[in-house]
Amino acid sequence: MKRSSIILTLLFLILCLSSCKNQEKAVKQPNDNDIKVAQLVIDAATQRELGNLEKATSLYKEVIRFQPNNSLAYYQLAAIDFESRNIASAIEYNQKAIELSPKNHWYRTQLAEIYLLTNQIDKAAEQYKEIIELQPNVTEYYSELVSIYVDANKTNKAIEIVNLLEKRQGVNEYCSMLKYNIYKSQNQHEKAIKEIEILSKEYPSNVSYLSILAQYYLNNEKEEKALNLMKKVEEIDSNNVENIVALMEIYYKKGEIPSAEVYIDKLCKTTKMGFEEKNQIILSLYKAKVDEDIETLRNYIKHLETMLSMYPEEGRLWQFLSIGYMRTFRMDEAYQASKKAVEYGVKDIDLYKRYIITQQVKAGDEERIKTCDDAIKLYPRECIFYIVKGYSLVNLKEYEKAIETLEKGLKYSKQQSDYIDIYSNLAVAYYRIENKDKAFDYFEKALEKDTNNLMVLNNYAYYLCLENQDLDKAEKMSKQTYDAQSYNITFADTYAWILFTKKDYQGAKMILDSFLSEQETWSETVKEHYQKILDVINQ
Repeated sequence: MKRSSIILTLLFLILCLSSCKNQEKAVKQPNDNDIKVAQLVIDAATQRELGNLEKATSLYKEVIRFQPNNSLAYYQLAAIDFESRNIASAIEYNQKAIELSPKNHWYRTQLAEIYLLTNQIDKAAEQYKEIIELQPNVTEYYSELVSIYVDANKTNKAIEIVNLLEKRQGVNEYCSMLKYNIYKSQNQHEKAIKEIEILSKEYPSNVSYLSILAQYYLNNEKEEKALNLMKKVEEIDSNNVENIVALMEIYYKKGEIPSAEVYIDKLCKTTKMGFEEKNQIILSLYKAKVDEDIETLRNYIKHLETMLSMYPEEGRLWQFLSIGYMRTFRMDEAYQASKKAVEYGVKDIDLYKRYIITQQVKAGDEERIKTCDDAIKLYPRECIFYIVKGYSLVNLKEYEKAIETLEKGLKYSKQQSDYIDIYSNLAVAYYRIENKDKAFDYFEKALEKDTNNLMVLNNYAYYLCLENQDLDKAEKMSKQTYDAQSYNITFADTYAWILFTKKDYQGAKMILDSFLSEQETWSETVKEHYQKILDVINQ
């Protein structure tokens, strides 16, 4: 039943198409020939759908053998040939279809498409003119013809077509916007803006037209006119994102920073834009000032914090906050922001570096080691993560693991500071496992890289003192650190203890006496050393 109903429907269509010259006559009842043609059309359409173009072509030609005036068959043959890039044949078939059914706008649309894709612009335009005569109320065809003329730089002809549509429909937004876009595409800005001025007067509450006018005035150094229009847009639609951005930029350019900041805050709170776009706009406004001016940086941080309630799981937001907090020495917040950024999936080498720096203050060695392990999986050739992991393992007294980690990092050392950090930590690790010779050898290697590195000099001197070895050398190194930073209790304690070991008890006491006002902050080691010095002197 379904197949016979399809045949009758197609049959009716075929009969209508093949009897255009006799439209005044009633449609005849289908005969055997008509049914045969309908079957062939169905089979041809099926073969084309299956991609069997050669078989479909053969069937459509068979249709023409039965019905030489069947325009549908010629139309389909044109489509198949065009698909196969047989352009000349496609045009010939399509023209035949139009000759048989000159009022069929679909046939002309296909021919126009063929002409367009083969760069026969004038012929395509002629077809659309014919189509418009056949379908004068279909706006789409006017638009297609306008596009053809615009692409061909035939502005006047494009405007003529718009005027033709406007004459039929009356003055309206669509036609005016068509004219605006035509003039704009040809850089005829004054003519373009006149169309918007007409629309703005006709539709005074349309913020799109007001915004276009404002931008035009802004680009043409008519700042006050632009600002007045933007304020009008704000009255109509206070949450218009484009207007917020425009006001933000104009006030910032004028140097009216507090007003600009108000609109930046509004931008941050809008739900009509995502974080990345907001952040990019703000940074493009601040430019280098966000890095050079502390007040601008603080404003930026404030805006990031405003957006947190809207994007609490946005890793990139936490990443930018971690940078801001670090630069303003808010280390607790920098640690938390870095941690959040990593938790929310940001994989950035500088983020991990900031994270391990903040962990030195806020986290234990175990957490630092885990962070370094995660970073090493992502950046296995980055030395800093091996250094921090090795240092943390030394703190945990896992010296063998520390040595293994630091020696791996040594392969990726690139700069002097990398070598110094690794050598000095290896020296401590080897000393703790009683390999004194190797420890002192690594201290020497570190000093070869930098003979004035105070921390290496201090540690080397202290361990020599503990071993009661090369005390003159130890004293010389320690005095160098003490002279450089006489306020540093760590360096002072080392120097005092070396003097004590060399039996210069008064000299040792004199050095630590200068720190008595800070005695409550002394480490247990310093307290122990000072007490021993006093015990010997008071004997």
